[in-house]
Amino acid sequence: MQTANLFFSTLLFICISLSSGAQSLGLFPFLDIRPATNYHDCAAIFFEGEMLADEYSPEGKCKLEAGRKGTLTVATVNLSGSAVVPVENIAFKVAIKNNRTNTIWMYSEKASQEVQLEDILKKCEPGDRIIIMTVDQRYSLPHHEVEVAGGC
Repeated sequence: MQTANLFFSTLLFICISLSSGAQSLGLFPFLDIRPATNYHDCAAIFFEGEMLADEYSPEGKCKLEAGRKGTLTVATVNLSGSAVVPVENIAFKVAIKNNRTNTIWMYSEKASQEVQLEDILKKCEPGDRIIIMTVDQRYSLPHHEVEVAGGC
């Protein structure tokens, strides 16, 4: 009886160890019950192909001069070198933060991969800010608020 208990205890221990090891290595994805990680791909806002943030860091700010015309896009970025390089455009939505009431209202109901800045500025009041929102939690967009210098 003791031999049988020892055998089954050892067998149970080995099964649990293999299962845990397989989960950590990703060998058996059907055994992995951990939730998928969010915000693992870095993204940035681009105006006419140039990154809008003055630097890709927690201190970075997005600013535009009033009266500018062109296309806003959001793209995943490659941060390996000193320059921030766009990799692939992603879908996003646009909102406007009203300066007078501190209210955020949805400018675009549908997701887009590019928008015309002048169309957004037509809906703004002086002091408003443009808010860019990703539609997928895979993307981290730390600089999502665009200040328009001189007001909209």
